[in-house]
Formats: sequence, C-alpha cells, structure tokens
Amino acid sequence: MVTVSTINRLSRAVEQIENWSHGRPWKVVKIRRGYHEDPAVARDRHYAIHPEDRDADVAIFEFVFDDELAEQSQNRDPPAGSEKS
Repeated sequence: MVTVSTINRLSRAVEQIENWSHGRPWKVVKIRRGYHEDPAVARDRHYAIHPEDRDADVAIFEFVFDDELAEQSQNRDPPAGSEKS
C-alpha cells in the first residue's frame, strides 16, 4: 500500500531532479583576439572593458587581423548609433 507520506517524498524527489536538470543556461562571450596575441592578454583586455562577462561559462575567441585590433583600440569614439539625441 502507498501512503500519503510516500507520495509526498516521491513528489519532492521528482521536483529536486527537475530543478537540477533545468539549471541556468550557459553564458557565452565572444572575445576579439589578434592572430598573434596571447589569449590571456585578450581575455584581460576584454574583462577590463566588460567586467560583467567574468562569470561566463564559455569564452569564444573571434580572430581578427592585428591591424584591425590596433585600429579599434585607437578609436575611442562611441559606437555608431549610440549617440544621445
């Protein structure tokens, strides 16, 4: 015979298993990196600009030519379309 307490325990166990299987989605960040740049340097530069990305689960490197990276770091203007009117 199944009692009410057995059903309650099974119900709680099922809820715990569902909570474990529905963990938070992974946080993925893209880090721009020059072909000859050290990965640690690229990560440090990215996290200095975007500290909210430090808790990312996965970091994907987006490789760019070194001269593209240099041009981008020289340009300190705000991105196009982000101007306040």
